[in-house]
Amino acid sequence: MSRVPRASQLEADSPIHRIFYASQSDTVRLGRRIGTGAEGEVYEIQAKSDLVAKVYHEPPPPEKAEKLVVLSRLGNERLFNLSAWPVSTLRDAPDGEIVGFVMKNISQAEEVHALHSPKSRLQKFPEASWAFLIYVAANIARAVAAIHEHGLVIGDVNPKNILVTSKATVYLLDVDSFQVSAEGKTYRCEGGFLEYTPPELQGVAFREIDRAQEHDSFGLGVVIFQLLFMGRHPFSGRYFGAGEMPLERAIREFRFAYGVEAEARKMRQPPGTLALDSMPPPLVNLFRRAFLSTDRPQAREWIEPLDALAKALKKCELHSGHYYYRKLRDCPWCGIESQAGVRLFNFLFPGDDSRRGHFLLDEIWKEIAGIEAPHIPLIQWDKISKAHSPSTEVTAFREGWNNRFTIALVSSAFFGLVITLLLPLPYSVELLILAGLGAYSYAIVNAPLLQNIRERQRLAREHARRLQEKYNSESESERWAAKQAELLKQKETYENLAEIRQLRLQQMEAESRNNQLDEFLDRFEINGANIQGISPAEKAALLSHGVETAADVCEIEAIIQIPLIDYRRANWLHKWRRDLENKFVFDPVKGVLRETRIKTERELDELRFRLEIELSGGARHLRHLKRQIENDKLKLQHELEQSRQEIAQAEKDLAVASKHHLVALIMAALIITFISGLAMRNC
Repeated sequence: MSRVPRASQLEADSPIHRIFYASQSDTVRLGRRIGTGAEGEVYEIQAKSDLVAKVYHEPPPPEKAEKLVVLSRLGNERLFNLSAWPVSTLRDAPDGEIVGFVMKNISQAEEVHALHSPKSRLQKFPEASWAFLIYVAANIARAVAAIHEHGLVIGDVNPKNILVTSKATVYLLDVDSFQVSAEGKTYRCEGGFLEYTPPELQGVAFREIDRAQEHDSFGLGVVIFQLLFMGRHPFSGRYFGAGEMPLERAIREFRFAYGVEAEARKMRQPPGTLALDSMPPPLVNLFRRAFLSTDRPQAREWIEPLDALAKALKKCELHSGHYYYRKLRDCPWCGIESQAGVRLFNFLFPGDDSRRGHFLLDEIWKEIAGIEAPHIPLIQWDKISKAHSPSTEVTAFREGWNNRFTIALVSSAFFGLVITLLLPLPYSVELLILAGLGAYSYAIVNAPLLQNIRERQRLAREHARRLQEKYNSESESERWAAKQAELLKQKETYENLAEIRQLRLQQMEAESRNNQLDEFLDRFEINGANIQGISPAEKAALLSHGVETAADVCEIEAIIQIPLIDYRRANWLHKWRRDLENKFVFDPVKGVLRETRIKTERELDELRFRLEIELSGGARHLRHLKRQIENDKLKLQHELEQSRQEIAQAEKDLAVASKHHLVALIMAALIITFISGLAMRNC
């Protein structure tokens, strides 16, 4: 298959940078692989974003290679715009063998069968109403008509070979399997699905026959029918004849399961499906011709009736997403949804189209899951610059202290000599002691400065401790994990919307049944009933406590609180109620009101819309949160590094300010000069 999936749907491969050659010997450099299939792989082409290359796993046989050459020569702008038509062949050398072909890059498109299932349609085409399906059907008819006008036969017409965009634009795939004739030779289509094969070709080997455009017409009729009838096959129904009725046999025997004459063919359409007469008569006639005769409508014949139907729709009064043929009295989709218990179309909110886009949960979640947790680097403490020199204040203090020490040392030596020479011994000793104390006091360190440095060191350490605790805190990681968990819960809720809807409908139906049961039981009054074991006096006690009918008979524990009522009598009351319940028959006609059901549907659709908004912005929110966390941590890291540097500076200042010369030198100088003076005086 030559479909080109979106690159985000596949694991992007590394560019292989292989070189091939187009039909005109132009160099083709391959980029990433963006698709793979049974026959080959699809690659981007470097410097040509509008084209891609399909490379076969094995070189095609000579006949298929010839067919590719023929197709590339027949190509024109019209064919390029409506299909994956070969723009040129792809060779492994300028004159080498054909290994693939170049085609138009088709992106942002889904296979048409995604519109069949309610689940895939609501997810991949959330705004698709029945009108959208009609437009798609008409555009498929236009594409097939264009192929036929070029004298070609598709052969393998099926929904997997058709892509559709959110704008209802369609593209045909597997062009290299089309049947084409040139220069008296026919290159056949050797594939096909039996569900889309006309009766006359059932059981026939495709490689042995030449197909005709009328055979395509049958497959086209089935594709259009499935679009308009919610994926139902026209020949899939209930067979009430003898034996089994497989789909291939039903097609072969023209057992069209829809229409007023279906029972004559022993077929009945499945329950919960759209009736054939929900269409305008021209379309009904086209379907009958397509499935009950060999005079099948050509592709061009479908276009005008489908366009006319799209213009003849009206909107349901109860459901904004329901559109149906305006000549019908009631909305058929409301009845089908109620009967089948499934939601076929979303509510459409006026003015929300610009916000609601093409919601693709898988791609959105892949983007969310691809965002890595915030990077919080470890602090490189060994790389934080240490204080190599004391502060200016401490440096000035140190210089002043050195000067004071020198003065004290010289002064002590001078006074030690002078005192000895001028004063007698008893007095000189006393004065010597006073001189030593004075010199020591003059040289001593400024205590307030040291106290200030120690306080600065203590405050820096306390600040660093608080910053470190905040940096090591798990609060940021918890905030990240909480947002991830919130998005995961929203994803799971979105994926389970169908189950949530079914549960709510079941709850409403259960409530409706309980209400009908209460109404039924409320008709049976205790006072006039013959209840085993319950006397008139006990009935009076019950009535005085509000137990008047069978509907009022509640739990045994509550009933035995009433005077005269014990466990035995409470059990008799419950038996009486159970006997009445067994006679109750639920009336589905009086079940859940349609307005109540529609209200629930609207609430669920609004929930879906809110989840889409939250999930669509999930990746952006995570990126913002990641930047915020990383910036906060970076700021804290910077503050912590500064605080550590302040501690280092305080430690350096304290070490320098506390470093003293030996004060004993002052005393030694004083004593030495004193002894020298004594010696001089005794000489």
